[in-house]
Amino acid sequence: MDSSQVRAKMAYNFRGQFLAKMDDKSRLAIPAGLRTFLSEGEELVVTNFIYQQQSCLDVYSKSAWQNLENRIHQLPSLNADVQAFQRFYLSAGQAVGLDKQNRILIPKALKDYANLGAEVCLVGMGEKFEIWDASKWQKLNQSLAKSFESIMAGVAALEGEE
Repeated sequence: MDSSQVRAKMAYNFRGQFLAKMDDKSRLAIPAGLRTFLSEGEELVVTNFIYQQQSCLDVYSKSAWQNLENRIHQLPSLNADVQAFQRFYLSAGQAVGLDKQNRILIPKALKDYANLGAEVCLVGMGEKFEIWDASKWQKLNQSLAKSFESIMAGVAALEGEE
């Protein structure tokens, strides 16, 4: 498999929506649908994210995270937006390993940032997946559904820009 095939395979690893429970020690079992391309003991990187002023967590495979870091490091390091991205997003990234029960330990600072309760929703986004508090995800998903026709038209317009 050449590098472009590897990138194409990696870009679409994570898909689906999965409700899950985090235990009282902040361990979260990764559902089988998201583990398809992960190996036991593989490291993941968890970082903070915000969408429509709602906080959640992003989770990458170690290799996808390294690809992201490489892309960011190729940008002008003195650019204020690049620096802000590095300070907020990259600096919050923490490596976590899958244990034998396919769980990850969510670091306390990130759990607090995303206001995660015991019930969460894991949302596949291609090269990453997001972890949302289940009630926040339900509200956001309902909002997205209401405006999906407009969103779809916007995405269709992007196809013509390639």
